[in-house]
Amino acid sequence: MNRTIMRVKLFHGFHGWTAGILAPIAVAMLAMAMPAAGWSAVAGQSIVADPPSINLGFLEPRSTVTRTFRLINTTAAPITIMSVTPTCTCTTVDAVGKVIAATSALEIPMTMKVSAATGMKTAAVTFVFSGSSPPVTLTMGGEIAYAVRATSIDATNNARVPYINAVVDPQRPSPTAPPPFGVITISSIDQKPFQILSVMNQPPAFVGFNPASDQPRSNYEVRYDFSNLACEQVPPYLVIATDHPQAPVIDIRVRHACTRISPQIPLGEYRANLGTVVGGTPQPFEFELKKSAGWKVLSTASKDPRLTIQLVGQTSDAEHAMVSLVAVVDAAVHGVVLAPVTMTATDPAGVTRASDFWVYFVVKESKTTPVHPASVPLASERPLQNPGS
Repeated sequence: MNRTIMRVKLFHGFHGWTAGILAPIAVAMLAMAMPAAGWSAVAGQSIVADPPSINLGFLEPRSTVTRTFRLINTTAAPITIMSVTPTCTCTTVDAVGKVIAATSALEIPMTMKVSAATGMKTAAVTFVFSGSSPPVTLTMGGEIAYAVRATSIDATNNARVPYINAVVDPQRPSPTAPPPFGVITISSIDQKPFQILSVMNQPPAFVGFNPASDQPRSNYEVRYDFSNLACEQVPPYLVIATDHPQAPVIDIRVRHACTRISPQIPLGEYRANLGTVVGGTPQPFEFELKKSAGWKVLSTASKDPRLTIQLVGQTSDAEHAMVSLVAVVDAAVHGVVLAPVTMTATDPAGVTRASDFWVYFVVKESKTTPVHPASVPLASERPLQNPGS
């Protein structure tokens, strides 16, 4: 038990004139204990957050995480939580109406539902209190990632990011524009060795690694090059197949002038990772719509004739909708599939709108249906040029 809680409990439960005399002393003792507890008082701040933010590290897609914060009342009077406002409906906190006793701490569990879309995720909740106590904001966040993740160095700011920045901004001088080629780093979060089987159905262009002679690693560098591809051939995502048991297939977003996404439907994500799919066998999956009150999905249609996407149903709450779908890929298809799917829906005003999203997966051979050895990859699977090739 730290010194803050010990000193708070010494005065918790005093009543009447005794509390009136001792409460100011408790406040002074609480302030003395703040450095030892890992937080410090802010001038004029009646409620102090401990901690004000939590780094969640890596988050598994479609998981739920709960962390506990403390709100510490540094005053000699009780303070009531009047309202709680999250920045995202994915975050829930049950705290309205709760009272933080004088010179005491109140534990605040905060729960966040993690979406299926990989990348950085941050959620914040702002608390408003009774009296003149200033609002306090609690924040937690991390990176949504599969067991294997791909990153690159953004040439515009030299930061490591979970996407490829190949966007050429007309307003930016050409010497600082990101090039259409580079290197991605593919690593296992658990730091266990694994193998990269393919990148967009092509052999990986490894840097400093020979798969014929070197032992598997937990970290690889792989080249990419879009410079010789026509605009319609630049993939919105690089899809990577691995032998990691928890990540048979992953992606990294390609930000490029030819891969801009401007949805007309409030998609919660722009691609769905179906993992391993057996050819010819129905594969159920779900796709999320955010802030979609009043929206109704009418149909879905794959743009590749070898893949069908059937709409099963839609469940909605006040804010979001979960669309149930079934994918079936032709039994003759093999390897990695990346295919666009058109979703059609009506908005709250009854206007019909359509947007594309992508599904990707790796096809597993059916034990009952043989795979044709000369099967051609889907049209969306394009070979990538290797620098210098």
